[in-house]
Amino acid sequence: MKKDKILVVLFLVVIFGVFISLPIKLVLVELGLLETSNDNWVTYQEITENNALDKLENIIGKVKNGVENRVTNYFPFYSNFNKMYQDFNYNSNKLVYNDIPLKTNSDGEYIFLDKNNGFYYLTTKYKKPELDKRMKKQIKFFNELDNEGIDISIYIPTRYELTKLKKNNLNSYIDTFKNNLNKDIKVSVMNIDSISKYKEYFYLTDHHWTIKGALDGYYSIAKMLNVPVIENLEVFNNEERKYYGSMAKMILNDSIYDYISDVKIDLNYKVLVNGKSSDNIFKPRKIRLDRDYKFYDYYVQYFNGQYGNVIYDYNQKDKDNLLILSDSYAWQIDYLIASHFNKTHVINLRYDEYQNNTFDIKSYMKENNIDKVLFLYEGGSILFDQYDYDFEGRVK
Repeated sequence: MKKDKILVVLFLVVIFGVFISLPIKLVLVELGLLETSNDNWVTYQEITENNALDKLENIIGKVKNGVENRVTNYFPFYSNFNKMYQDFNYNSNKLVYNDIPLKTNSDGEYIFLDKNNGFYYLTTKYKKPELDKRMKKQIKFFNELDNEGIDISIYIPTRYELTKLKKNNLNSYIDTFKNNLNKDIKVSVMNIDSISKYKEYFYLTDHHWTIKGALDGYYSIAKMLNVPVIENLEVFNNEERKYYGSMAKMILNDSIYDYISDVKIDLNYKVLVNGKSSDNIFKPRKIRLDRDYKFYDYYVQYFNGQYGNVIYDYNQKDKDNLLILSDSYAWQIDYLIASHFNKTHVINLRYDEYQNNTFDIKSYMKENNIDKVLFLYEGGSILFDQYDYDFEGRVK
């Protein structure tokens, strides 16, 4: 009996210590008495507020995101408990399914693991009527830009759900999209015709493409833009740290891993980041070895992303200037594309001054003597604006 009382007391002490550690650590950080890293903080992406429900969703989303960030960073026990649950969910579903359902990510897409082929993939949260509606808006957006006389090139990476490899895939939407665009809009689509090629072109644990997939995109983009390519680029893996990408991080599963991949090349350019000078080598491309968190986001860190406005200056006065509107898919190759131009302006609508504002594309092009525009986004964003960048509403 006495032993039971001791165990109960110890249990209560542990539980009390766990829960009180959160506010104490938070207070110490807020007072500046304790430092913490925000490396693993997730930024909430607001949706466009067209009505009161959208506004309410943003309010709730910010609060939820803030709580999850603080719990994850100030409350290490939470990650352990969460991992135990996710492991149970993974192992129990593994007994039943070949395509293992895991959980939804922060964008409402459902994460699956292809057990037989060993990679994660996402499925869209939208049904056909919504996909059709969203595609019509995207087609209208690009055609109206073209009608304004803007020279448009579009590259579409095909994540798993857009390939013919997946059952109930969205591949047919690609032809519908292309066939309804104005004839002088240039479009190139990544061609993936086998599982082995998909696993070579995309990370097993992340929604991004590997450097091999990115280079395939680079060669196609260069052809669209009618510029030569840099030949004989040497591909390598950064094997200093295993990489558990965005989907592995969501379910805290380390059964599959990747390595961040890149090319070896030294190019001479200057760069402005949000109008401010930076080092000539803007993207040092080195894995941070001082991060112990297993699910640390090396993709963002290594490719030095998350900026609204980046300008590469190769000082080639005899060449054109280029505008790239993109998301994180451009980070691996934007500087390679830029090497064929004088100045290349890369705009990411998710960050900095563009996050909640409109982008006057015609004025920007006129001010910076730009004639050509490349849209380089994840395929679902190009076709359906599935992450609600609101191209039609914000790019004028």
